[in-house]
Amino acid sequence: MKTKKSFTIIEVLIALAILIIAISSILVTYLSCFMLIDTDKNINIATNAAQALMEEIRSTPFTEIMNDYNGLNFTINDIPESMGVVYVDDTNPELLQITISACFRHRGRVIGEDSNLNGNLDVGEDVNGNGIIDSPVELTTRIANR
Repeated sequence: MKTKKSFTIIEVLIALAILIIAISSILVTYLSCFMLIDTDKNINIATNAAQALMEEIRSTPFTEIMNDYNGLNFTINDIPESMGVVYVDDTNPELLQITISACFRHRGRVIGEDSNLNGNLDVGEDVNGNGIIDSPVELTTRIANR
């Protein structure tokens, strides 16, 4: 008498469970990549806005930079909940250090230290204690008096 070889119901269920776990992990990875791409898009938009402002500052006469731009708050047009701030360090009056930082809300969380997006460094926001609002979108340059 020959016996038929086949899978038992337990073996089929175990194989199905392994397949479901594998497909689920691939789906989670895909969704995570999609969210990262969306975050990166907003970081690129904010960086472009900060670079445009930096170019505007560079074209401003040296003597007017401190008065016109220090503490300037700006919003990013393509990101609804956003706020940027410009810092001008004039420790050396012949060499200004310009820092532009932009924070924004993305998927319910704020990217950067300005947790209430008001452009001011409030109590508890300065995580590293450097006296400025930090963000992944932060540009710094120095402009010399010529």
